[in-house]
Amino acid sequence: MKDTKDYSSKTLKGRNLTWMVATLVLDVLVLLVLAFHTAFEDLTPTRVAAIRASLTALLPIPVLIFSSLISADHKAILVFWRFQHPLPGSRAFSVHAPADHRIDLAQLRANVGEFPVGERDQNSKWYGLYKQVDSDPSVVDSHKNYLLFRDIAAMSLLLVPVLPVVMYFSGVDFKRILISLAWFFGQYLLTAIAARTTGIRFVQNVLAVHVSQSITPRKSSGSSSSSREVRGEK
Repeated sequence: MKDTKDYSSKTLKGRNLTWMVATLVLDVLVLLVLAFHTAFEDLTPTRVAAIRASLTALLPIPVLIFSSLISADHKAILVFWRFQHPLPGSRAFSVHAPADHRIDLAQLRANVGEFPVGERDQNSKWYGLYKQVDSDPSVVDSHKNYLLFRDIAAMSLLLVPVLPVVMYFSGVDFKRILISLAWFFGQYLLTAIAARTTGIRFVQNVLAVHVSQSITPRKSSGSSSSSREVRGEK
C-alpha cells in the first residue's frame, strides 16, 4: 500500500504553503482597498503583479511563523469548536462512519475489529488505520485539504486581534477597522467550516479504504501509532 512518494504531513503542509501565501496576498490587496483608501483604479494589473511578486517572496516565513504559533490540538479546537477531544478521529466510529453511506459497518468491523467506544480510543484506533493507508490518493487529497483550510482558519483568527492594533497606530479610522475585522472573521468562519468538512471526509476516506480491502498492518507502526492521538500532522 505504501509507495515511494512522501505523503508526510510536513510535505503536505509544504505543498499548501503556496495557497496560504496566495490567501495572504489577497488579504493584503483587500486591506489596501478597505483600510488604506487605495482606489480600485490604482490597482492596475502591473501594480498588482508587482505587489504579488514582492509579497510572494516575503510572506513564506511569516506564514510559517503564524502557522507554528498555534498547536495542532488548538487548531482543531478552532475548527471543530470542541474543547475535549476536538480531533475528528475521536468520533470516527461513533459518528462519522455511520454517516458515510460508502462505509459498510459490518464489513469495516470484520476488517479492523471491534469499534472502540471512548473518544480517545476511537482516535487512537483510527490513527493506526490511517498509518496503514496514508498513501492512498483519496486519503492524501482529503488530508492535504484539511491541513490547508485548518491552517488558514487559524491564521485568519490569529490576525483578528493583531490587526486592530496595527491599524489603529497606522491612523486607520474605526469604521474601516471594523470592516477589516469583519473580513478576517468571515474568512475564519468560512475556512473553519471547510476544514471541518474536509477533516471529517479525511477520517471517512481512511475507513472507506479499509472497507474496500483488508489491510495488513505494518509492524513498524503498530505499537506507536495506537498509543497517541492523531493531530493531522507530526
